Amino acid sequence: MPAPTPQRARRSHAERSRETQDHLIDTAIGVIQDKSFQGATIFEIAKSAGLTPGALQHHFGSKAVLMMRVADRLIELGAASGGIWPDARAPLPERAEALVRTAWERIYAPPRFLAAWNVYFGCSTDEAVRAYIADKRLALQQGLRTRFHASFPELAGRPDADAFIDMVFTTLRGLGLLRLFGPQQAECDAQLAALAHTIVQRCLAD
Repeated sequence: MPAPTPQRARRSHAERSRETQDHLIDTAIGVIQDKSFQGATIFEIAKSAGLTPGALQHHFGSKAVLMMRVADRLIELGAASGGIWPDARAPLPERAEALVRTAWERIYAPPRFLAAWNVYFGCSTDEAVRAYIADKRLALQQGLRTRFHASFPELAGRPDADAFIDMVFTTLRGLGLLRLFGPQQAECDAQLAALAHTIVQRCLAD
């Protein structure tokens, strides 16, 4: 006699709702990557998710709220890429090269980076969404500074250290945005090498 098939526990309404919301958020990111922020209408996202526009609005209320959740997910994905921070005991040139290359490959080169900035630019006229994203990015910036200091203790006590760290990531973001116009791999590699060299020189400066 065959063994009885184990019964799957029934999901609660809250669990089903959360799964649907996650599905809509992931679908919205895919639509933004394929069609840009402007093309990611409520109708297009709902259709791509296999749901009705009414169902999407039931879960999020408006496109603005959905875009806040999309921004959350994209920032989380970038942070979850992790593993970019070198051991402070490694040689300085090796640390600088590892940070720049790994951050580029895991955070700034993947398509989701451009999707995130599509959301940021697309929401620039919505004051509530813009303020929400600005707060999220401020918290992210503080985290990057803390981790950078831990990997590069040579910067300790320098009054302009945080400004320098911000400049490093601003440069990486700028290179990421230039991917809109094509990979330009040779130019990108040269600039990444120059950025790593700049980190070394700044850490060695008196």
